[in-house]
Amino acid sequence: MNALRLSLQQTRQSFRLLWLIYGITLVLGLLVALPLYNTLKAEDQNSLAFMNLLKEFDYTVYSDFMHRSERTIAPLMSVGRWLGSLYVFLSIFFAGGILLRFSQPYNAFSNGLFWQGCAHYLGRFLRLFGVTLLFVLVGGGLWLVIGSLVSVAVEDSFTERGLFWIGAGFFALFVLTATLFLCIGDYAKVLMFREDERGAFRAFGQAGRLVLRNLPRTYGLYWLTILIGSGLFGIYFLLDDLILMSGWLTILIMFVIQQLLIFARVALKVWWVGLAYTSYQTLPKPVPIPRQALLIMPTTESEPPLNPLAS
Repeated sequence: MNALRLSLQQTRQSFRLLWLIYGITLVLGLLVALPLYNTLKAEDQNSLAFMNLLKEFDYTVYSDFMHRSERTIAPLMSVGRWLGSLYVFLSIFFAGGILLRFSQPYNAFSNGLFWQGCAHYLGRFLRLFGVTLLFVLVGGGLWLVIGSLVSVAVEDSFTERGLFWIGAGFFALFVLTATLFLCIGDYAKVLMFREDERGAFRAFGQAGRLVLRNLPRTYGLYWLTILIGSGLFGIYFLLDDLILMSGWLTILIMFVIQQLLIFARVALKVWWVGLAYTSYQTLPKPVPIPRQALLIMPTTESEPPLNPLAS
């Protein structure tokens, strides 16, 4: 619990870092939100049906609108997908700067030093992301393939409810496996940062052994942050049901709540990176395997003189 307390304290002290990442996230979101808003405003033709969607979602209104304006909306949706890929890249890019910040808890936050840390470790972390994604797709996807084969094999023996629980069980195994590999990938980042490791596969393997030997203090803490994030979404959806967006005031209130949720998610992401960094320093590291030294056998022959002219 000492790692939890220390990382949370350092996260609170990194308020400028949180605002920096949140500001970049907000600007990127507005790059899509503002053109989308203007397009929707031009395409709704002053219809009041969209205001009714704020109170309760109506799929008929949505499908009619998309059928009429899909050509106009589709390019913006494509930009949104590219923006999602950009968010993934930025999370990799920011990791080096965040780790550098947590390695210097007593120094004031420096924008220049933060960007240097982001750029310095970007290449290593991109290679590590590729390795982590490979393990997630192969290791996690294996459960989905097995679940599909099992469902087809027992389709005639189980009811729809039974098939649902079989699928849910294999999907749960997929989630557990995928999150385990993601957790290992985050600890591999810390290892590459602390030990100046450059090999992505080697760092992932070392981090995997470290995580598996200390599951409650690594994977358990990772799931703690997942549950906290899920709880924040649950609170948001509860408030969304309680606050009916029937006017500009309620819309503004929900906008503020949404931004608070985004800021909390940024803080949660930074906290997890700091938590992994702090806990890594307290975990027992695997003992390196000593290499066998070459034995030099003494010979009976006399050594040649250093200077041939001396004999």
